[in-house]
Amino acid sequence: MKKTLPEELVAKRTRILDAAARVFAEKGFHATTVRDVAQAAGVADGTIYNYFENKGGLLLGLIDPMSRGARGQVDPAALEGLSLRDFVQVHLLGPLKLFEADDFELFRVIVSELMVNRELRALFREHVLTPMTGLAEEAFGRWAEANGVPTPRAALTVRVLSSLVFGVILQRVMGDDLLTENWEALPGALADLLVGGLGGEAT
Repeated sequence: MKKTLPEELVAKRTRILDAAARVFAEKGFHATTVRDVAQAAGVADGTIYNYFENKGGLLLGLIDPMSRGARGQVDPAALEGLSLRDFVQVHLLGPLKLFEADDFELFRVIVSELMVNRELRALFREHVLTPMTGLAEEAFGRWAEANGVPTPRAALTVRVLSSLVFGVILQRVMGDDLLTENWEALPGALADLLVGGLGGEAT
């Protein structure tokens, strides 16, 4: 049976992770030391090792909020009565909001390390991408069944949508001012494009 940490230890672990996210975002993962994180968290250097094996463990711990957010997406049953356009918009809104809470700083740090860290890639896929695409496939399947729409490529369709989401997030992280200014309207604009096509009308 998994042990539950006392409340004060959970709070300290959270404080350490919050500090790690800030320092990683400011200095970059490789330039950051465990001492930097400890100082930002207001704890002794050795305290970090009571919770995390090393600096890489800190980065892996930062995946936890993303994992919880990915698993907390919209209930598939709530999407069944929507039009196709509204279904797509709601489906896109969740992932786009997931990384917005800290102005994408955490996403920026993790993506840079994903390119070179195989272990982090595997954990990100397991704890963020897999639950996100799994819920999306379930939602799409239930919506299609309720509306009599065939879905021969549902899994591929969901992955294309996920790729679109990560693509626009990456483009915003790289400093696209137009995306930043129109972020709130983006799910609706993407839904219109995906359902109506270029120059078409959404249904």
